[in-house]
Amino acid sequence: MRELKKLWIYVKKYKLFFFGGLFFIILNVIFSMIPGYLNRRIIDDVINGQQMELLFTFLVTYIAANFLRAAAIMIQRFFTESLSQNLLRDLKQDLYDHLQRLSFNFFNNNRTGELMSRMTGDMEAVRMLFADGMIQFTRAIFYIVFVMAVLIPESLKLSLVSLALSPLIGFFAYRLGVRIKPIFRQVRRQYSDLNSTVQENISGIRIVKAFHQQCYEMEKFDEENNNYFTKNYNAAKIWSKYFPIMEFLGGMSTVLLLFYGGRLVIEGEITLGIWMQFNSYLWMLIMPMRMIGHIVNMFSRTSASAERIFNILETEPEIKNKKKAVHIDRVKGEIEFKNVSLSYGDEDILKNVSFHAEPGETIAVMGATGSGKSSLINLIPRYYEPTDGQVLIDGIDNRDYDLRDLRSQVSIVMQDVFLFSETIASNIAYGQPGLDLEKIKRAADISSARNFIEEMESGFEEVIGERGMGLSGGQKQRVSIARAIVEESPILILDDATSAVDMETEHQIQQALEAMDQRSTLFLIAHRISSVRNADQILILDHGEIIERGTHEELIKNKGQYYTMFKEQYKEVIDEKEIEERWVK
Repeated sequence: MRELKKLWIYVKKYKLFFFGGLFFIILNVIFSMIPGYLNRRIIDDVINGQQMELLFTFLVTYIAANFLRAAAIMIQRFFTESLSQNLLRDLKQDLYDHLQRLSFNFFNNNRTGELMSRMTGDMEAVRMLFADGMIQFTRAIFYIVFVMAVLIPESLKLSLVSLALSPLIGFFAYRLGVRIKPIFRQVRRQYSDLNSTVQENISGIRIVKAFHQQCYEMEKFDEENNNYFTKNYNAAKIWSKYFPIMEFLGGMSTVLLLFYGGRLVIEGEITLGIWMQFNSYLWMLIMPMRMIGHIVNMFSRTSASAERIFNILETEPEIKNKKKAVHIDRVKGEIEFKNVSLSYGDEDILKNVSFHAEPGETIAVMGATGSGKSSLINLIPRYYEPTDGQVLIDGIDNRDYDLRDLRSQVSIVMQDVFLFSETIASNIAYGQPGLDLEKIKRAADISSARNFIEEMESGFEEVIGERGMGLSGGQKQRVSIARAIVEESPILILDDATSAVDMETEHQIQQALEAMDQRSTLFLIAHRISSVRNADQILILDHGEIIERGTHEELIKNKGQYYTMFKEQYKEVIDEKEIEERWVK
């Protein structure tokens, strides 16, 4: 019921469709009862009472009732479908919008396939409750209410006999609901696992083929698919255990009606017409009893799915605005880390990091894989928050800024380049849709991407494949650099952004960045000395700590880890003696 109460918040917006649907479902029930009443009148009044003049009226009424019932069914379906589709649209939109607000860490802990299953399969289960379950449930309730309201005055004893097995049917329906809901939770979770397996395989199909792991992937999918089958089979076993019992008890109600009702007719307590009316209405009593299992099944599926959807909707973003956030148009770009530490669980990623960058300076960050380089720059736009210490931008803690304003000050080229399946121009102007083409071309010039783009058949209007398929690694990096440059943000972060381009192109990009009219404070993560040697400050990280800092010349003189990296990368070009003569002395 908790999930239904939450769904009611969405249903309330469409009260016309909801109550309109209920109204025409009830009309459907009323019109479907008229033929049973007419059967009684035809037997008692026309056949036994020899009032033939009534036959034509009854037949016309019979036809009219069926026509009106058909019209009610059509209109009820329009209302319930309108309700379910509007509900589905709003719920999907809210879930999608909420996903956009959730922090990076949420996506680190949840697989894409699982989130996709909540946007698709779980949503459809919720929709079906209001498109189909609402009709079945309402009909079941009002069939029992209206039929008994008509039959009890005719014969209380026969009415009670007709309902004698209802408590048993209700008991088994309750037991079915209790046992099957946990199974449906498992089914939905396994469906997510299955989706995740497929999504990961298709996304990484080139890696799968490159390493000849098709058989392994097929076995993995077979295991997940079998698990999905097993959980559905377990649900079916529970269903098959209880549903036949409810069907049998429903059938026994017919036997009781035939036996006891027949005796009442013979003894003259009721007429044959009344008995026929009871017989006509009996399916209206038995149908709700038989449908209880199906309705419970649907409610259980919807409850399990709604629970998973609302689990996401009720997840609070880890990173969010303070009540009185500072709004800014543009910062200068001064950045200071004050005793910053960062931990994920029990793992220390950064330890007591401190440095200062003036506006327009270039700060290079180097270190081994896993030393905390990406974590450090992710703290600047508040993708994560430090466990201890402060990240100051223009002297203000970045946690005090409005989150949207803060992130508009930072352009970033991430290590894992992602391009959308759109035109190259749209990808470059992603942060500023509708941007003038000349500005797009200028950004492409700076990133050394313009030449290869214009060589393509459609130039900047060339549509690239999913995740940038059709472009080389270096081309994708240059397009993503252009996407960051076109923002003209006061802070620019390049996270290993030129690793796939040659050194000559990298040098051209660096020169173009330095020649820009309005220089950004640049954070540069790189592994090549050639990428960082002109930086105003170079930070060397090791296990989350800054072990060296300074300019290229200063670090060479210190003969520390940077010096070792320099010697290793340039050993074919410069010998150690030349290094000593040129920098150390």
